[in-house]
Amino acid sequence: QRRVHGMGAAPGAGMAQMGAAPGAGMAQMSAPFRNMMMMNMMRPMMQMLPQTLHGTLWAETLAPSGQKYYYNVKTMETSWEKPDEVVEAEKAVKDQNAETTDDGKHDKPSDPVAEKTEVEPKKEEVKPQEESKDKAKPVATKGIAGTPWCLVWTGDDRVFFFNPTTKLSLWERPDDLKQRKDIDQMLSDPPHKAKSASGETGGASKKPAATATGIEPEAKKSRPDEIRVYDASKEATIEQEIRAAKERASVPLETRMQQFKEMLEERGVSAFSTWEKELHKIVFDSRYVLLTAKERKQIFDQYVRNRADEERQERRKMVKQIKDEFFTLLDDASIISKSSFSDFAMKFGKDERFKRVDKMRDREVYFNDYISDLKRKDKELALEKRDRCKKDFIEMLKEYDLDNKSRWSKMKEKLSSDSRFKAVESSSTREDLFRDYISTLDDGGNDNERREQDRLKRIEESLKDRENEVAAQRSEVSRGLDKERLRYRKDEAVQNFKSLLSDLIRRCDVDWKDSRRTLKKDSRWDLADLLDRDQKEQLFDEHINELTKKKREKFHELLQETEGVSLTSTWKEVRRLIRDDSRYEKFPASDRRKEREFEDFIKTKFLQAKADFKDLLKETKNITYKSKRQIEESDTHLKDIEKVLELDRRYLVLDCVPEERRRILMGYVYELDKKGVPPPPTASEPNRRPLPVVPGTQ
Repeated sequence: QRRVHGMGAAPGAGMAQMGAAPGAGMAQMSAPFRNMMMMNMMRPMMQMLPQTLHGTLWAETLAPSGQKYYYNVKTMETSWEKPDEVVEAEKAVKDQNAETTDDGKHDKPSDPVAEKTEVEPKKEEVKPQEESKDKAKPVATKGIAGTPWCLVWTGDDRVFFFNPTTKLSLWERPDDLKQRKDIDQMLSDPPHKAKSASGETGGASKKPAATATGIEPEAKKSRPDEIRVYDASKEATIEQEIRAAKERASVPLETRMQQFKEMLEERGVSAFSTWEKELHKIVFDSRYVLLTAKERKQIFDQYVRNRADEERQERRKMVKQIKDEFFTLLDDASIISKSSFSDFAMKFGKDERFKRVDKMRDREVYFNDYISDLKRKDKELALEKRDRCKKDFIEMLKEYDLDNKSRWSKMKEKLSSDSRFKAVESSSTREDLFRDYISTLDDGGNDNERREQDRLKRIEESLKDRENEVAAQRSEVSRGLDKERLRYRKDEAVQNFKSLLSDLIRRCDVDWKDSRRTLKKDSRWDLADLLDRDQKEQLFDEHINELTKKKREKFHELLQETEGVSLTSTWKEVRRLIRDDSRYEKFPASDRRKEREFEDFIKTKFLQAKADFKDLLKETKNITYKSKRQIEESDTHLKDIEKVLELDRRYLVLDCVPEERRRILMGYVYELDKKGVPPPPTASEPNRRPLPVVPGTQ
């Protein structure tokens, strides 16, 4: 691209001073070089824009769905219908082609002088200003071996040196090229003149051969419509780029970047898509040209990364909020540690907080976690209650006049009426607490030393027991936390892997072996290290099945919505009706598989229609066990029945198969006739039978 831009630059001025003398500015730029500069700057943009139609400013292009639409390259207006300007231009081209064909049938004048007089006025029509513009344009370039410089020839036989690396142009030879003899050879033999000379020689050699046969070659007629097409699209594109260049020069870069980001957000650019797929949404916006191509790509990549992170954070917040609401529901439901998930789901299944958790497995996991917390709290409360009961029992013993000779068998009768005695549930525990307390009492003497030793011993044993209990509790809690962390990390790995599949695997006709190479290139693959190979493959299969299911549902929805699809329709007839719909193309299957899918759809629909018709017959009161005899006596009864059934849609669905519908109707009539008179309602519902009246109670 530097070489292309450099060819249009004026010597000594670089890209900004193209076509001017050394040191001149943009104001002194000549018209040919200024146009050449703008064309070089706009070449990537012109390649991207569609070709206009028949000299108008309208271009034909395709929407992402494959449908054609028309775009005005100057006003940026779009239309699904063909504009009137294009219609008139097409008509004018057809008329011109018809006239050209008619003119070609007439004999050409044999007088070469007359032909010459007809051609010469056309040459005089060319304006001198246009000729000077064409001559001032660069016509050829050639690189100088071993240097970053290249030679550029213009149409007026002038030549200058251009360095695409530094974007420097010079009329005179640079110092480092003055001793190069090969440059003199290149200057004496311009490449464009060598090509033109060879072309003239070839033309001269071919011309006598043509005239020798006596046949004059017909001159190619000019195509003014093609020239107007190129000029119109070029002028509109150049005007747009000039406006964008002026705005880029006047508006700061930060403001333009902010406007470009706002455009991406307003146009609904997906955070998990690519530049090529989203380009059609933004390319026609006026803010698109505020940045250069490199800046656009950088801002787009930055926007996509930030938007993807924001969506993931929003998803995590939503999941946390849903989980908190579910735990709030559990608190409101007064769940106890012995409650079951099935009872809870049956009772609160219609609650919105219950439904917001999509998967039943996640609901059950949340419920089990809540039950585990309840059990842990209940266990802690039980330990606190036991310690409190022991303390109260000792305080009760201190209220009685006991000594080391007191016996449990005699004292328990006195103590049994106290509530603190009953608070200790186990009798063996009560006895152990009593004996421990008695052992602390002395035998009437003042053996303080022994009593102190016993007290310290009991304290030490109590502390040791307590330490063992605390250690056991900590170990259990630690195991629970480790298990919870592992489960949480595994769930997070599953979510990350599912997110990776959703972003990269969007087709259902791929296999695990090929897709794994693509998935490994993404950084999120390492986040799923906790999952083994079989688990990843299972998640992949579930994702593929889900995609296939969605495609099949869309295909069935298309068949259901298409008018003209009946129970007797064939695949060839239906395919002509639906092949233009995008859902037909998006169903990733061969034509044979689509046909089988259509047959399954028709079969299911036919079975459902017959079942609905049988339900309709059961609901119709005109059809009784007497209907068979009445139909055999006269066809009027059958016509009356059909007249009643015609009011229901379930009867009309089977219009395409009247024989099958009549067979089902007569089969139902024969079945009622075979059963005979129906039993009274009280035979099947004993509760409706009247109670017997006891004599004398009236």
